[in-house]
Amino acid sequence: MASKFDNLIDDDIRQTSSTTKTEIGTAATAPQSIAAETYTEEEQHDVNAITVTIPDRQTPIVVFFGSPASGKTLALMRMIRFLEKYEYQVIPEEVFRPKTDRHYTRMCTNLKEMVYDQYTPGGTDIISFMLVKVLNPAGRPVCQILEAPGEHYFDGSPNLSFPTYINAIRTAPNRKVWVFFVEQGWGENQGERNLYAQKICSMQNLISPNDKVVFLFNKADKHRHDQYNRSGKPVMSLFFSNIASQYPGIFTKYQNSGMLKLLYGQYNFKAVCFSSGIFNKTANGREVWTLEDDWYCSELWKVIR
Repeated sequence: MASKFDNLIDDDIRQTSSTTKTEIGTAATAPQSIAAETYTEEEQHDVNAITVTIPDRQTPIVVFFGSPASGKTLALMRMIRFLEKYEYQVIPEEVFRPKTDRHYTRMCTNLKEMVYDQYTPGGTDIISFMLVKVLNPAGRPVCQILEAPGEHYFDGSPNLSFPTYINAIRTAPNRKVWVFFVEQGWGENQGERNLYAQKICSMQNLISPNDKVVFLFNKADKHRHDQYNRSGKPVMSLFFSNIASQYPGIFTKYQNSGMLKLLYGQYNFKAVCFSSGIFNKTANGREVWTLEDDWYCSELWKVIR
């Protein structure tokens, strides 16, 4: 594992030397006391009124796109711990939101404390939306990652308009990598998954054809008993077929045909299975976080970097 990841580090250093970047609810769903402590007044009443600044208009932006409780925040936190283990730096983009935004300032200040806590975030540890930048061991930017509440992507209706800051990211000149989070059995029923699939397709119709698309099959460890091979790795074909049936149409736009199909296979996107870790509840209602194998992070990093 280490040697494989060392190769990725070497690649990043060579690239830069040749050329001298949580399961979270919105304020509407959070208790009033928590909302008052963690969200600015603007964010509580109108997220569209929050202006954002993207100072780096060249480094690619990775967008974690997912429904509520899809695991985006924990995936980001797990990736931060993984990357920093290999001497990458992950730093908040402090000017992304206005200086008057108290909550964002606290998020930037407390991000690493939350990432390295043995417990999963809860209560006033809420992250709303944040941009972080990943620097390689030589200090050169590799990518930026946007984390945002699932309710800003999907609130149970495919007709939800995307907030201003998501549209600002989508229309920025940076190349984008869209990571669509999907999970087997997510939601109350198949009807809810159908609606979420429609929302994914609506974003696919908006993004540039030059953007990269990744499907992340999250919480894969839940299916260790029936969808993993003898070496303890997920069987991608099983995950793929189950996701395709539970989220109809999300792969359709990316089907190859003709010579492209012969050269590159049936689809022109990347797919990875992912698990942030194992979570055990304590008597006081908190969750202790045991990290899963680095292999999951390595596979995700290879397709987004």
